[in-house]
Amino acid sequence: MATKKKTVAIKNRIQEAVNSKRREKQMMNEAIRNASSTRANFMQKLFDERRDIDVECGYPEEISIEMYKKMFAREGVAKRVVKLMPEESWIVDPKIMEDEKTEETVFEKAWNELQDEKNLYQFLARGDVLSGIGCFGILFLGFSDGEVMEKSVPGINERGEKEGNTNLELLYIRTFDQSVVTVQKKEEDPDNPRFGQPTLYQISFLEVTDTASTTVDLDSVIPEDQKSTGEAKTVTRLVHWTRIIHLADNREMSEIFGVPRMQPVFNRIMDVRKVLSGSGEMFWKGAFPGYSFELLPQAAEAGATVDADSLATQFEDYQNGLQRYLALTGMTAKSLAPQVADPTAHMTAIMQNMAVTLNIPLRILLGSEQAKLASTQDKETWNGRVAYRQNKYLTPMEIRPFIDRLIMVGVLPEPKQYMVKWPDLNTSTEIELAEVADKKTQALAKYVGGGVDSIIPPSEYLTIIMEMDPKEVKVIMEAAGTGNNELDIDEDEAAAALADEERILAVPGTMGEEGSDMVNIEKDLPDWWTINEKRRFNGQPDIPGGNVIVQSSNEIPAFEFETEEEEA
Repeated sequence: MATKKKTVAIKNRIQEAVNSKRREKQMMNEAIRNASSTRANFMQKLFDERRDIDVECGYPEEISIEMYKKMFAREGVAKRVVKLMPEESWIVDPKIMEDEKTEETVFEKAWNELQDEKNLYQFLARGDVLSGIGCFGILFLGFSDGEVMEKSVPGINERGEKEGNTNLELLYIRTFDQSVVTVQKKEEDPDNPRFGQPTLYQISFLEVTDTASTTVDLDSVIPEDQKSTGEAKTVTRLVHWTRIIHLADNREMSEIFGVPRMQPVFNRIMDVRKVLSGSGEMFWKGAFPGYSFELLPQAAEAGATVDADSLATQFEDYQNGLQRYLALTGMTAKSLAPQVADPTAHMTAIMQNMAVTLNIPLRILLGSEQAKLASTQDKETWNGRVAYRQNKYLTPMEIRPFIDRLIMVGVLPEPKQYMVKWPDLNTSTEIELAEVADKKTQALAKYVGGGVDSIIPPSEYLTIIMEMDPKEVKVIMEAAGTGNNELDIDEDEAAAALADEERILAVPGTMGEEGSDMVNIEKDLPDWWTINEKRRFNGQPDIPGGNVIVQSSNEIPAFEFETEEEEA
């Protein structure tokens, strides 16, 4: 019994020790939590929201589509940021071809006629601009199917594939930005190729009301300042995705929403607004200096006071009227020196930051006049960026979806394939071509005048040094009178040709008696011989150094001549 009590007592002491350790650990954790909480409270008090740079400078924490739209409408720099890349990309129109043949195919003819009729590239360019204001934009296509906008266009199934044969007409195209468009539904079937893509849109149109009828103007977007005044009302329509081409530039994780073009530089656009607005206000207030009116010490000692009403009347006449004097007794007027600062340095720093952020050469960002002075390297680098955007974004994400949609519904005939080719942006201008031609001409003049042709033949010089096409070189050599010898005949062939020129063969003639081996020089020699050559062959003494050698045989008598110069 005593042993049992002792065992219980030992267990109790062990349990108390364990509980004590637990309490100590809990107290330690509590102390750590208290210390952390105290430190957090201290830091929170030390760094309050007034020390937040965004709050301090007035930068918004979240940027709404309305803020983007307002900046685009009111700030020139914001408009430049949004429109720069689209305008540079669409400065030339792409060429839509079915094949490389020069003959126009049925598909190419239909596309060109539709482009001429509907001005398609202009709408594609506008849609590219508007899609960059917010996260996306759309092209709204009006077809002649007679169905309501909420229903699918015939000829396209829910998987986005062509179904059946339709022959619709494209009636119109409209462009909208994110401010008047919302995505109502998305594809939820993971087995559908369009999984996660919009299936239904809601578009706000402007409702124009008159005494006769009420219509929907598809061309108009609702002005923000008219939505609540009653001057204009909105009407919303649900539109099926088959009538929409979805445009989203600068896509990252989402295939629906891109990054607005103004987002990376929105704070800098606000800085531009502050600097320019502050500069204008500073000039407005500083251009007309202020004045201080002070009592003379003697007048103050005599107890004189300022008649504020009379002073205000005089100053108003001076400032707003033709009065050019101030009648003051016992007072002096002093002009306050204005302080007007030049904002150029601040604007330059802001624009340089924007150029670095957007990866755009500064001179190109500043506008066309400055861009003319951009270096060749800047121009080539920039053209490379524009070409990359044309081929990696515009062609696969805008032009091809648009053309494919028209093919599916029968607006365009279905080709075996088609290509979208953009013109080379680095093509030289007329001035650049003239400068290149001038330098090449100078190089050729030095080549000819320096006798370099003894080291480098003309054909090799034109082909290797001047980097001309062999066909072009051949044409030049023929036009220069050298023929094709330098291009087509090697050294052995040239030596053989020279030997043939030195030996002349003639057939028997009728000169002299019948059966004579002599020939009639003027009659029987070939017509292409010159008179001088015939005379030299005949050994006439009027040709100095002429020497005729006659070698006869039973078959064909052969004649050759040579001169002293040739023997030497």
